[in-house]
Amino acid sequence: MRLSYERVTLQSKAELIRFLKKSEEYSLFLLSNLETYGLNLSHALYSGNFKILREEGEIVAAFCLTREGTLIVQALQQNETIYETIIKACLEEKIPILGILGGWDLAYPLWDLLKRKRIIQKETFFEKEVLYTLDVGKTAYLPETGGRLLQAKDFDVWVKLREGYVEEMGFPKHSFEEMRSEFLIKVAKQITWGLFEEGKLVAIADLNARFSDLGQLGGVYTIPGYRNRGSCSRLTRHLIHDTKVIHHIRKLIIFTGENNLAARKVYESLGTSHYGYYALLFGEP
Repeated sequence: MRLSYERVTLQSKAELIRFLKKSEEYSLFLLSNLETYGLNLSHALYSGNFKILREEGEIVAAFCLTREGTLIVQALQQNETIYETIIKACLEEKIPILGILGGWDLAYPLWDLLKRKRIIQKETFFEKEVLYTLDVGKTAYLPETGGRLLQAKDFDVWVKLREGYVEEMGFPKHSFEEMRSEFLIKVAKQITWGLFEEGKLVAIADLNARFSDLGQLGGVYTIPGYRNRGSCSRLTRHLIHDTKVIHHIRKLIIFTGENNLAARKVYESLGTSHYGYYALLFGEP
């Protein structure tokens, strides 16, 4: 196998998008970051230099190592030669690799290679996620009482739930100002929601990624004491309604932990289809 890698340019951007859309369910984070932050590394945490691998002139893999250290990757083939080439290209970025997002069959062996090479020396989060898809056009959910888009004034209550979510999931933590900036961007884009009961914010959810008419549900968190009371279902139904009406989303991608049976029951009750598995893997260099 003769592979070469290169930075994506404006001339090859359309080719990259065509490649990623062939597997849009696994490529949404790459498509969303491309649309939001562009092709190149900037000051934004989730920006990065987009790169592609070619074999005989054809794209066989695409990836981006973000400023925060997450490698987002999609490939048509899974083999060690491709993994070695991706790692080589990432090491040129001078950004520590702290995690991987990608389809399970691709990301897990790549993660294993990073650990064998001691590039990742301590695993801090390891999750095999069930990936669901939902045809939003076929849903007919109505707005839920207490559910709404969050506003800038909600930051002080939102951040407490967000911190609880990050701690419970074991994700890398961001600074207070980074979370404020992230929240205000989501508010401006109308992609963050909350469920209120008697004026108290009890659950949150986001569109974590979006490209064209494709969206991904994430950041779903209900505070202890309000779980197993239908809060997650109500907020998700409200979000689905809004994504259809406000954002004209065609397909919603949802993933949750393989062993999170409560969340899986909720999502399956909404008419989702089980598509595959996704990897959320984080560690320390």
